[in-house]
Amino acid sequence: METDSLTIVFSTRDENLSFIKHLKDTSGINSIEILQFVNKGEYSLTEIYNKGLKEAKNDIVVFSHDDIILDDKDIWGKKILQHFNNSDFGIIGKAGTTSLTKSGRWWDEPHFMVGEVWHQQTDHDTGKIKRWENKYSGNFGNRIIETIIIDGLFFAVHKRRLKKHFDEDFKGFHFYDIDFSFANHLAGVKIGVVFNFGITHKSIGITNQQWEINRAKFVSKWNNFLPYSITPEIIYDNFRIELSNQPKIAIIIREHNSRSLLRCIKSISKKTSYKNYKIYIVGNNYNHEISEADEDILKENINIIFIDYRDKNIAKTLNYIVRNHIDKDTELILFCEDKIELLNDSLSRFVEIYNDRKHLIGTMGIRLHTTDNKIYHAGISLYVDNQNRLRIYFSGNGSYYSYNPGIQYYATAITGSFMLVSKEVFFLLGGFAEYYQEAFYDIEFNLRAIAYGKINCFIGDAVAYYYPYSDKENNSCNNENLNNDFQKLINFINQNLNNRNMLQHIHFF
Repeated sequence: METDSLTIVFSTRDENLSFIKHLKDTSGINSIEILQFVNKGEYSLTEIYNKGLKEAKNDIVVFSHDDIILDDKDIWGKKILQHFNNSDFGIIGKAGTTSLTKSGRWWDEPHFMVGEVWHQQTDHDTGKIKRWENKYSGNFGNRIIETIIIDGLFFAVHKRRLKKHFDEDFKGFHFYDIDFSFANHLAGVKIGVVFNFGITHKSIGITNQQWEINRAKFVSKWNNFLPYSITPEIIYDNFRIELSNQPKIAIIIREHNSRSLLRCIKSISKKTSYKNYKIYIVGNNYNHEISEADEDILKENINIIFIDYRDKNIAKTLNYIVRNHIDKDTELILFCEDKIELLNDSLSRFVEIYNDRKHLIGTMGIRLHTTDNKIYHAGISLYVDNQNRLRIYFSGNGSYYSYNPGIQYYATAITGSFMLVSKEVFFLLGGFAEYYQEAFYDIEFNLRAIAYGKINCFIGDAVAYYYPYSDKENNSCNNENLNNDFQKLINFINQNLNNRNMLQHIHFF
């Protein structure tokens, strides 16, 4: 049964009529009940909030600090009602996490945090207002991202879906939210973070002695459950894209393992509606047995070409295939490792974006996840640390939600594990630099594209699994070669620091 009204509960030291008006003006709904509890410290928030739950006339109850600002354009009240009416979630808020450590501090593992909250403070000396955003993850629009706890700054509950009330053993104003949401999660209540309305906190959260007392109480209460985490499902849509213009794609796959290769090719065939492509398989020394039936599937496919070329230098191998084997009418080249398994139609998504901006595009890549659903790649960033050392960062690596779920134009670099480039741009940039023995040839290629004025694109809604290397493959890497390759990348960057386009993509700390 849908509901069209809600109750707001907040505790305040003094009567706050302006905040009540702000809540009403920004909610976007007419049927709203506000329960203001004037509380000069006589009661803990757990007591106030249990009283609010009991007195609320509506099923949907919002709990809020009294020092927040809600954007009047967001009609947050309507959106909260829509979230509850269209889902089975029992608690939603603006920040949370998918993991808790033994300490009970929900920010111990920042890569598992979810949400975004603005903060502002007034400088007491100058009167100037400083405003900044704590962005714990990407912004997922109208989706609810499931977590195990919710921060108490601003959250809403569906009373009839709750299994636990606030534990009044938690005194004061700390850890009431973590305990309440975690207790409900363990009892089977779905908890999540929402993104489609903004919130600004007019202070920053600080810890104190009471916070430490309540943290110790929380850890003692839930000791048998901590550490605790969930493994979320990978977010993606099975979009169907109709394209009137389908430029020919050469998909170049280096074979490490025949079983992996078969899985990769089957995913391309199954997940994409795109038709105008040809696959070029480059053999190597890691072949394993597959069934004769599967081998026949590969060999009988007229869109698959086998090329016997065995060179440990990856850049040299890929350059050789492009220059000597792909069809002359090829317009796009997709470099793909056999460890890739597509989850949706990445090829069509590539071409859809390419057709719209083909003269600007340098490289294009997609979101890659490892088999535990964590992110392997969501774009590559470069920065120089305070000791003048170059750092390479796979954006979102090891997290679940620290990525841009849309299109990120002007990305720094895309991994060569799954990277699209036009044949024209490939030759314009001279192909891959063959002086790299093990790695980083793809990063230099991306940087050369930027230096030439092209834009690299990370496509966050096109998704694939990336299966890890075997121990044998990991051990095949030569550390000395890797170190030498890294130095070559540093040399390349140093030689091009006068290029404004490239310099804008290197962050200095």
